Amino acid sequence: MMLCKRGGFVQGYNIQIACARRQLLLAIEVQDNPSDMTALVPMVNKTQVNCLAAGIEQPIQLWLADSGYASTSAFEALSDFPLLVSVTSEAHQAGFEAKLEGPRGGQHEMAARLATPLGKEQYRQRGALIEPGFAQLFQRFGRRLNYRGHDGVDTEIKLLGAVHNLNKLFDHKARTRS
Repeated sequence: MMLCKRGGFVQGYNIQIACARRQLLLAIEVQDNPSDMTALVPMVNKTQVNCLAAGIEQPIQLWLADSGYASTSAFEALSDFPLLVSVTSEAHQAGFEAKLEGPRGGQHEMAARLATPLGKEQYRQRGALIEPGFAQLFQRFGRRLNYRGHDGVDTEIKLLGAVHNLNKLFDHKARTRS
């Protein structure tokens, strides 16, 4: 059972994605924890494994995540990565509104990185990179899955992610031919 954003509960899973430009999925995972806080390190690791398996050897230039992923333990585990994770409100991190609340304990270094003009400029890209990936998946496949249980849902969501990426590839090839 997952807590809904507007109250109540739903029987479901929390889907995590890592996207590159043009919403190409680098990783897609299912978790049964409604909180994203514990998902950042596994998603970074899974993305790296997938990139190496695909023959992509260049390191990812910048990792962006919303405030749901903010945790001191994740920041410590990923301290060698070019990482920007919101530690206050999304709008504040992108420089659109006044600060509502300060960073939680152990997150001051990330807050300082995000407070710079470069940090704000880079963080503004997060919404344009990640959110359309979710929207395109939901628009194309809906929000309901056919299989039940973690293994079935994990298999189905990975298949949907592969189909999503193939559509991106075919669309790109069709555009470059004309």
